Amino acid sequence: MRNITKRIFLTALTCPTLGWLMRQKEEEKSTTITAAEKYQIEQGLEIGIRARALYPDGILIAARDLDSAVTETTNLMRNKKESTLFEAAFRIDNFTTRADIVMRKDDGRWHMIEVKSSVNAKQKFIDDMAYTAMIIERAGFDIATISLLLISKAFRLGMPSEKLFVEIDHTDTVKARIEEFKPVCAELEELTGMREKPEPKLRFECRSCELFKDCTGQGIENHIFDLPRLNQARFEALTESGIVCIEDIPPGLPLTGNQVRAKDCVQLKKPHIEARLKTELETVSWPAYYLDFETVMTAIPLYLDIAPYTQLPTQYSIHKCSELGLVVKHSEYLTDPGRDCRRDLAGHLIADLNGEGSIIVYTSFEKTVISSLARLYPDISADLNLLIGRLVDLEAIIRKNFYHPDFLGSTSIKRTLPVLVPEMSYDGLEIGDGYTAMSVFALLALGKYGASEAETLKRHLLDYCKQDTFAMVKLHKRLVEYVIYGQINCRVHGER
Repeated sequence: MRNITKRIFLTALTCPTLGWLMRQKEEEKSTTITAAEKYQIEQGLEIGIRARALYPDGILIAARDLDSAVTETTNLMRNKKESTLFEAAFRIDNFTTRADIVMRKDDGRWHMIEVKSSVNAKQKFIDDMAYTAMIIERAGFDIATISLLLISKAFRLGMPSEKLFVEIDHTDTVKARIEEFKPVCAELEELTGMREKPEPKLRFECRSCELFKDCTGQGIENHIFDLPRLNQARFEALTESGIVCIEDIPPGLPLTGNQVRAKDCVQLKKPHIEARLKTELETVSWPAYYLDFETVMTAIPLYLDIAPYTQLPTQYSIHKCSELGLVVKHSEYLTDPGRDCRRDLAGHLIADLNGEGSIIVYTSFEKTVISSLARLYPDISADLNLLIGRLVDLEAIIRKNFYHPDFLGSTSIKRTLPVLVPEMSYDGLEIGDGYTAMSVFALLALGKYGASEAETLKRHLLDYCKQDTFAMVKLHKRLVEYVIYGQINCRVHGER
């Protein structure tokens, strides 16, 4: 059985069942690593190195073996000549943790610093620090102050490491959280160490658990989690009445308009269509251009004069149709990862969208990107603003006018496409989601790939973005067919 780590402890606080599973199961060592995981590791390592550079006399506890790391940490902390440790390791009973930075204060007590790659403090950071500080104190070391080292919004590439961070004291908040943790330590240790798995209980947090379908959601096809924008209060009101299936929701129960629509679709086993769908689809003028952007955001900026987590457009795809479903041209653009190419991208975008006709997008994201380019480059802002005036949001049309039971509460393109255009899929693509695309581009910009692999990955990026715009072409066509013929070439889940 594994020791209790911070992740296991904090998970078990919310769900003892999942905490038990994590502790009982041996930690898996993956033999493969995704691009997204690789980028997270690369960014984490870089931020850690820069944080440690702020304390040049610090000692890194490099041993990965826990016993060795704990022994080395204890010896160094008892040696009053050493004042700063990185990745210090602690174990008391079955609880373990590692601290990013601990510094000896003049009175012999310790200052603990947690390093995060965010620009904003979050509640989960308080919980992280509270667990670590609690275990350190239980191991016999007095923590006097606790602070969070965050990324500074004022940092720009080329500045020294001390400008990358801003330190915020959270001692009082974390100490208060520790007092909340202390009474449950013994209970969580017992629960996660039992022979038998604790009986799972349906909680609001289950909605984002990867084990949900095999746990509290097992055998339930239309769970209340599939209601659009279900909040915790409404979830609790439903479950307190014994309702977990959408089919069981009685008439008159307080729900939002969109939730009522989803409920009715599930209970009637058929899609819902608003009368104005036809009118809104007819607002499209031809030729139509289907546009999608991909962007990148990084904690440490990739280019000069850019703040941390600035959203940079990196590529776009455009399918031009002379009429519904008839593609006459495809245009695409991928920026050079080695430099900030936003001005070039904006110029190519204006040229590729030149002329008349609607520009069809999916969500308001493309409008946000174009607006940011217009603010950044005043000399071409008029041309960019003209593009904004031509935008037609296909997702908004679907969200307001059409709902299918198999949307499961969402109108994202990854949810609507398999339902409305089941013959089309992202499965065959080497890059199949936006976060992976962002991670690959960031790694390209950091020079983490050889020349041949880099060229292959650039092609994969273009293929992914192209699939997004072609998906919009197909979705648009299927919606119009539904308006004309009154049916879609798909079934409601569970129909025979």
